[in-house]
Amino acid sequence: MTDIGDIYLALLQFPTSVVSDALDELSIKGVLTGLEARRPGQGRVCGRALPVRFQRKQDDPNAYRFGGGVGKPLEQVLKTMADGDVVIMDLDGADNAASWGGLASRVAQRRGVRGTIVWGCCRDVEEIRTIGYPVWSAHVSPRRSRNDFTFGSINEPITIQGIRISRDDFILADESGIVVIPYDRLREVVELSTRIFDQETKLEAQVIGNALASWDDV
Repeated sequence: MTDIGDIYLALLQFPTSVVSDALDELSIKGVLTGLEARRPGQGRVCGRALPVRFQRKQDDPNAYRFGGGVGKPLEQVLKTMADGDVVIMDLDGADNAASWGGLASRVAQRRGVRGTIVWGCCRDVEEIRTIGYPVWSAHVSPRRSRNDFTFGSINEPITIQGIRISRDDFILADESGIVVIPYDRLREVVELSTRIFDQETKLEAQVIGNALASWDDV
C-alpha cells in the first residue's frame, strides 16, 4: 500500500463496523453516532474529509439570499469541494434549519464528491433519493438555514462529538454509521481492519457451515 489511492480502495472494501473495531483496538475515538443515511440502499462511501463549520447567527446580511436555492455560506462550500471529497458539515447538531439540500447534492454529484454528512439538518430528501446522492444527517427540516447560521470555516479542523476532523483525514460511511480515520493512522487502521475482516470472514463461514467450535481459534 504505497499511496492514498491504495488506501482509499482498501478502506472501501470494509464495512464501518470492521473499521470501528480496528479504531477501538487502537484506542482511537472516531465513530460518529446519531446520523442517518437519507436514502435506503445508498451504499458505502469513502473519501477525504472536507470539514465545514457554520456558526449560529441570526439574520446575518452576509448569509442572506432571496428565496430558495443555496445561501451564501453554502455557496462557499460548493465552490471549494472537489472530486473525491466527503463534505462534513458542523452545525452544532441543530434540528431547526437545513444547510444542505437537493441543489447542493446535484452540484456535488457532478463534481465527483463522494457524499455529504451534516451534523445538523438536510432537506429535499425526495430529490436526494431521486438523484442517488449519498447524504447523512442528524435531522431533516424543510426550513432554510441562512436566517440562523452564517459561514464559520472551511478546510479548517472541526470537532463533532469530541472527534477532531481535519482536511487530510478519511471518512468511511455506510448505513450502519460513520467513522473518521486520522490521516497519520491510515495505514495502521487499514492493516488492522484487514486482519479483523479476514477473521470475521472465517467466522461467518464457520457459522454458515455449522462448524464453529470456538470464537478464539480464528
